[in-house]
Amino acid sequence: MKFYISPSIISADLTNVRDEIKKVESFKDSFLHLDIMDGNFVPNITFGPFIGEQLRKLTNIPFDTHLMIRYPEAFIEKFAPFSHFITFHIEATMFPFRLINTIKSLNKKCGVSLNPLTPVEYIFDILPYVDLLLIMSVEPGFSGQKFIKETLSKIRKVHEFRNKNGLNFLISVDGGVNEETMPLVLKEGADVLVMGNFFFKKDFDFVRNTIGKLRGEI
Repeated sequence: MKFYISPSIISADLTNVRDEIKKVESFKDSFLHLDIMDGNFVPNITFGPFIGEQLRKLTNIPFDTHLMIRYPEAFIEKFAPFSHFITFHIEATMFPFRLINTIKSLNKKCGVSLNPLTPVEYIFDILPYVDLLLIMSVEPGFSGQKFIKETLSKIRKVHEFRNKNGLNFLISVDGGVNEETMPLVLKEGADVLVMGNFFFKKDFDFVRNTIGKLRGEI
């Protein structure tokens, strides 16, 4: 089974970040997930563009930049130089089409994200225009939370909508992704697995074997 992994750098050992990034690089079909939090849209603060610029010097792996910030339109151009995907929250803007156009004008892939309580039907009209849909399976802001099981039906609905309409955006899932939940979200149609503690905190041989088995490589 083909799927992408997108480990979140905020769960890594940042005192040893070069080696942590090498772990991600050791997998094919991988991105590095950058969680950008402003302390306003979510009750936590991570880092700004400067850190992303420094991380870019360490690797060529595609950066999957997730903006958990209010007024994302004011910051798109600051994060674009080092990003492959730029994802904004539908709940954070009144102008999603304008944001999509801005991101694509910078030659970046555009993603849109949904909080757990936002119905997937709310963004059906913009899915033909994006490259990725990020479905939050926990409340955004902190790693290590428990997977919200109702996310599975949301993934299924989006997967069916994509197939019915002949679309090709990626379905990404973020929150509580581990050895127990990965098979469940993949079964419903997920393409990208954003992972934090599972990838960076658990025994790396276990992580490699778990992902390898799901991909049919072991």
